[in-house]
Amino acid sequence: MKKNTIFYFLLFISLFGYSYSSYSKDQECHKKIVCLNSMALIEKMPEFSTAQKELDRISKIHENILDKLAKEFHKKAEKFQKNKNPILKKELEILQARAHAYQKTASDDLTKKQNKLLNPIYKKIENAIHKVIDKDKSIIRVDDCSPGKGVLVNKGEDITEEVKKELGVR
Repeated sequence: MKKNTIFYFLLFISLFGYSYSSYSKDQECHKKIVCLNSMALIEKMPEFSTAQKELDRISKIHENILDKLAKEFHKKAEKFQKNKNPILKKELEILQARAHAYQKTASDDLTKKQNKLLNPIYKKIENAIHKVIDKDKSIIRVDDCSPGKGVLVNKGEDITEEVKKELGVR
């Protein structure tokens, strides 16, 4: 009798465990991995074109300064080729060091400006994505399916249009 009780108890536990695991698998089946084309969103946002224009303007300023330094370097290099003056050689070395230092400064400045201008845009997109996710509780992950982002195939639903709606862009 005791063996039957143990047998039935184990049978009950295994059946209950099986039905519970199939219930949790069923719940997981309703979870979705979706995709989003962030480049399509960013390109439609007016803030992005404004930021891009500002970054282009700053980049052009730095390019002009670097061009002036390069022209000055080439003039001195030509003079040095003609008369191998050690003072000109030192001036060339200093000018080259200035150009390299400015190149680093320009790069750092451009990166800072880029972060300052683009981070609020990315945050706005992220907030819109969260609003879409809040409306559809079955979404567990959003892949960025923009070209070059590394996600080659996502057969999940594309929520780009819904996020555009949240952002108020078309």
